[in-house]
Amino acid sequence: MSLPAGFLDELRARASIAQVAGRKVAWDQKKTNINKGDYWAPCPFHQEKTASFHVDDKKGFYYCFGCQAKGDALGFIKETENVSFMEAVEILAQECGMQMPAQDLKSKEFSKKQESLFDIVEEASKFYKTQLHNNNGNAAQDYLNKRNLTKDLQNYFEIGFAPNIPNHLEKYLLAKNIPLQKIIDAGLVAESDDGSQSYDRFRNRIIFPIKDFRGRTIAFGGRALDPKTPAKYINSPETMLFDKGKTLYNYRLARNNLNKQNKLIVAEGYMDVIALHAAGFNNAVAPLGTALTEAHLQMLWKMCAEPVLCFDGDGAGVRAAHRSIDIALAHL
Repeated sequence: MSLPAGFLDELRARASIAQVAGRKVAWDQKKTNINKGDYWAPCPFHQEKTASFHVDDKKGFYYCFGCQAKGDALGFIKETENVSFMEAVEILAQECGMQMPAQDLKSKEFSKKQESLFDIVEEASKFYKTQLHNNNGNAAQDYLNKRNLTKDLQNYFEIGFAPNIPNHLEKYLLAKNIPLQKIIDAGLVAESDDGSQSYDRFRNRIIFPIKDFRGRTIAFGGRALDPKTPAKYINSPETMLFDKGKTLYNYRLARNNLNKQNKLIVAEGYMDVIALHAAGFNNAVAPLGTALTEAHLQMLWKMCAEPVLCFDGDGAGVRAAHRSIDIALAHL
């Protein structure tokens, strides 16, 4: 996507690099002079205790006198959040209240369809969270309590519950005047092979929202409450929003918590990521019911030069680790 002349200049003029960088560093109160737009902190790009990282908020640039890292607000977002340039532009534009430039007609139509699905999936997420906290979710709450998932953890990861009530979500969304075909397109409802019946994909399952790099819910993972259920975990099908081979659970939150001094941890599943977070490791991600793909590895390397694979110690976990090594070796 090309940007019109002047868009980046206006974006940089509106942005405060001190505000952007302030989310990642602790300003040195002795050296910093806010009135002059002069900020100092220990550098987020290398290990140090002295405040050699300098931000000139009036000129819109940062520079480290220790490691020579330098750039503007877009460069800072790109480096610390491990995103592409255009992703950094989107993030900063959203923060500054600027609309991204209009796209060509075909792209605009695609984006319009996507936005419609985003709204539907977000509505489903609200529904699942409500179900967890009413009488339908009592058994789910008992399970989460046994697994030590506190209310704070449930809220942080936006965990929900799909009750074992036929077409419960479908009826809820239809009552909001959402067409059935769009609900199906969002991966929330499936149809029987002959098309005569529709049914909720997730029933009697703990629900884990899956989000994109901007924090928008794009799909769900479901953990069965009944131990006799054939598939303990299932995910949403692939949709216009969701490609499981290119998506990592907790990607955005882990990316935001990551800095150059941390290692990115790759766990096996949702519960592993949440358990790591509860133990103080808030920079963990997980693939979604599939082995690590080449796309996953590229995402990981973009975030961290040496991600740590922390799979289960059973046979399946060891095999998953070996498969990941085989893929990685071809690209090292």
